[in-house]
Amino acid sequence: MVKTIFMVLAAFLFFIGIAGSQNYRYVNTIFPSAMKTTGIIYGTAAFLNSPFINESSTTTGNLVLDLYQPLNDTLTKRPAIIFAHSGGFVTGSRTVDDMKAFCDTFARKGYVTVTIDYRQGLEIVDNPDLHYIRAAYRGVQDGRTAVRFIHANAAAYGVDPDRVYFSGSSAGSFIGLNSVYMDTNELPSYVGPVTYTAFSASYSGPGLGDPDIGPNLGYSGTADGVMACWGGVGDTLTIGTNNPTPVFLIHGTADQTVPFNSGPPFGYGALSDVFGSHPISMRLADIGIPAKETYFVAGQDHEFYGTSNGTWVNGTGGNAYWDTIVRKATRFFWQLHKPTAAYSYTGTGLTADFTDLSQEATSWQWNFGDGGSGTDQNPVHTYAAPGTYNVRLYAGNDIQSWDTITHAVIVPYAAGITETIGASVRLYPVPASAYVTILSDHQLNPAGIGIYKLSGELMAPKMHQDGNKVTIELSGWAKGIYLIMIHSDSGILHRKLVVD
Repeated sequence: MVKTIFMVLAAFLFFIGIAGSQNYRYVNTIFPSAMKTTGIIYGTAAFLNSPFINESSTTTGNLVLDLYQPLNDTLTKRPAIIFAHSGGFVTGSRTVDDMKAFCDTFARKGYVTVTIDYRQGLEIVDNPDLHYIRAAYRGVQDGRTAVRFIHANAAAYGVDPDRVYFSGSSAGSFIGLNSVYMDTNELPSYVGPVTYTAFSASYSGPGLGDPDIGPNLGYSGTADGVMACWGGVGDTLTIGTNNPTPVFLIHGTADQTVPFNSGPPFGYGALSDVFGSHPISMRLADIGIPAKETYFVAGQDHEFYGTSNGTWVNGTGGNAYWDTIVRKATRFFWQLHKPTAAYSYTGTGLTADFTDLSQEATSWQWNFGDGGSGTDQNPVHTYAAPGTYNVRLYAGNDIQSWDTITHAVIVPYAAGITETIGASVRLYPVPASAYVTILSDHQLNPAGIGIYKLSGELMAPKMHQDGNKVTIELSGWAKGIYLIMIHSDSGILHRKLVVD
């Protein structure tokens, strides 16, 4: 058993080395630059007239975006990411430093990227809560208009309409999060017609309408994934099991502008409490939505990647946190559209029969570990001599996204055993600390799950089963890498567990 564990561990390390050395789209920067198209009108809307006191005083204006594409890219179906700037619905623009940097960075990885302007302006002296809620709602409407625009014009811009994502900083994150969590039956009362007093005068404001207003109403305004930097929602109870959109939540625990937990924005007591990334994450866990990633940094404040209202603090670029966030965001978005590489194998003597079990793959590249290769979905390969061979499968899909997995195959093959590699089993959170949950596409049996130290020692954790989920308690475990072996009807699965 210990020998088997070490062979599987070697395969994991081999996979890490292979994945790190490849120049793969969406993960590595593979284009030298991006082609930028500026000033694209994505809709029209009623803009408040300055000084923003009378909400019945509006002028219809254009909503504008800039779009980036990989230079000289020949692929005509690519995921898109829409970025929305910070500024508290008062200031900021699509051309601030961080939005341009995000767009350029991810375009050079192979995405179509977009940075948008949205409506701003509010009066905060009298009735600030009313005006802030209405300003944020107008932003949500504009964000959804941008998503619908990309869906409607997907063919023109070479976008895969099933993979349109949204990312925001601060106010932009409020737009992204509320656009996927706030249903039409959960709208704040302030979005309807209102009357209010400002500077001793009485005013009325019109109803703002549904979340989806403007052009392209035949298309969805809901993004397929959201990255939210230091954002929040008005009420976590609006997050229901009907809101499974994958999210990546980024926040500093000492944020004084948008609270990490809950409280009024800017610490301004006249504003209603909002709920930051921590309670959002807890709510998703409570209702059983595992499609989330988090990056919470102790002691950090707002925009901790090196900007102030989107402008580089040092004038030249982001800090080390910027690099970390780009790296984590790269993985988050790639995970949303990649296929899942998996295979099983059986064999007789020196001949191995490989069966592809990948999900959403349309192409296959095999490296049989002896210098041989192939592109068949289910190849048969005969080895010249006995030995242990690291067999790698690269699975691709129709947007050139990919996944790869490597496993040690022992030849001659031991008859009667089918080994399944990379089946639909995932662990979260990654890395784990107090607990880890194994989620499968079929029911799991805790008795068939073994966790081993790298030394080969079998652990004896407490496990709690709930259908196709098994939660494992890790309290008191040492930090490091462990190996999980899962025995199921489809074969033996291996997963790496990182405890931090």
